[in-house]
Amino acid sequence: MKRIALCLPLIIPVCGLVLTLMAGCGHKNAANVILTVQEPGDKVFPINDYFEVDKQVYVKAHDSYLLSDINSVYATDKFIYTLDASHRLSKIDAASGEIVKQFCQLGRGPHDYIFPIGLTGDDEHLYVLDLMGKEVHIFNFDLTHQRKFSIAQLSVTSSIHKTKDGFIFFNSIENDSIGKFVITDNEGRITNTFLKLQQNLPETDGPILMTIHTQSLFVPGSDGNILCFNPDGGDAYLYDGKDLNKLFHVSQNNTFTDMPNNPAQYIKQLFYINGNYVVSYSYSFDESDYAYFDKDLNLIADGVSATSHDEAPFSPVCQSGDRLITAITTDDAPSAVLPGLSIQAQIIFHRTK
Repeated sequence: MKRIALCLPLIIPVCGLVLTLMAGCGHKNAANVILTVQEPGDKVFPINDYFEVDKQVYVKAHDSYLLSDINSVYATDKFIYTLDASHRLSKIDAASGEIVKQFCQLGRGPHDYIFPIGLTGDDEHLYVLDLMGKEVHIFNFDLTHQRKFSIAQLSVTSSIHKTKDGFIFFNSIENDSIGKFVITDNEGRITNTFLKLQQNLPETDGPILMTIHTQSLFVPGSDGNILCFNPDGGDAYLYDGKDLNKLFHVSQNNTFTDMPNNPAQYIKQLFYINGNYVVSYSYSFDESDYAYFDKDLNLIADGVSATSHDEAPFSPVCQSGDRLITAITTDDAPSAVLPGLSIQAQIIFHRTK
């Protein structure tokens, strides 16, 4: 029988969560923490009660440098690097909001990528994950292409994080030899792999629908450990540089109402900030919902993200240290964002209060 894997870039987090605490992870002994959100807009997440703006960067409009929807962000002290839906890698001055430089070379040449979806970095370089090219491209901080290496041995690699000794990848389609989380050295050679496929895919002549999760799924800790989230299984793990240990499980319950034309629902992201967890999920295509838990997984607050016209938007795409980063493009209506200045994006850094 012929098996065909059809991968859909679909990310629709769920509404209604059950966090199941795993024994031995250092939290309280309660068996379950249940969060239920019946409908979007039913409750507003109180952003200003728990988070404050640490920095807000207005990215200025430029005749030559444009931005589309920003998918990935990497920040240093002076610059912000973004990867957008039009495959542009941008360097933005964090003080002025000026786009200093862009890189966008599509193709199969030595310096080209095909479909870049992930961005990470360290003290020396930026690393761009090319989904379709199955490569990692290495840039210096001036966006000069240095080199690339192949990750063709991985099926569909859709999220990347730089570790001390190499990389950790999220592999959307695992098999019995290469799992969901893959550890490599700095040249892409596999050194370890976790969550291998436990059972064979069903034999079928039709397509097997898979979901490619292109969001950031890794949160580095100050101690070198990395919080890893598997949206396919709804499980959170801690990678300590050697082992991958399960922390807790996140799954939907049956108390929310299904929405028409929205059959697949997934938890989107998990953040860990100052000892607390932020779970990002969604009930519809255009709304983000959040649940905020303390270190013992007690629910602090939940609800749909809603900001007024004069407030900084809160819709994190990634985390940098103890800050959550929201990056959104605007409709370039100056009066709607900053009077007298043409803006094409906002990048906001939120801290906990």
